[in-house]
Amino acid sequence: FKQKTAYEIMPSLVGSELEKSIYSPRFQRETAWILLALAALEGFTGFAAGPVTSNMISKATFGLMTRGLGLELHLILIDPLALFFILHIASGIGLSLIRRGIRTAAVYRVVIPATLIAAFALIVYLNSLFFFA
Repeated sequence: FKQKTAYEIMPSLVGSELEKSIYSPRFQRETAWILLALAALEGFTGFAAGPVTSNMISKATFGLMTRGLGLELHLILIDPLALFFILHIASGIGLSLIRRGIRTAAVYRVVIPATLIAAFALIVYLNSLFFFA
C-alpha cells in the first residue's frame, strides 16, 4: 500500500503553492529542527536559572551565564518556542487533513491560520502577565 502524496490528493494546492505553504512536509521538518534547538536552549537556560544548578552552569560557561541572565533568557524564549510549536502543530494538522482528502480551501486559508493566531495571541498575553503583573 502506497500512501498518496499531498499533491495527488489535493491538486488545487499544487507545485510552488503547496511547497511555500505551512502544509508542506519540508516546513514540518524545518519547524521540528527549530523546535529542537529552542527546546534545548530553553532547557539550558532553565538549568542556568535554577537555584541548585545555576552555579554549575555559571562555572561551565566561565561566569557568562549568570542565574539572572539565565532566567531572563528562559522567559524570553517562551514566545518563540510557543510560536514554532503552534506552527508545527498547524502544519501537521493541515498535512493530515490534506492526506485524508479534505478539500475545503477555507479550512487551510481561514480556520487553521485563525486558530493559530488566536492560540499564539493567548500565549503572548499569558506570558505578558508575568512581566507586567
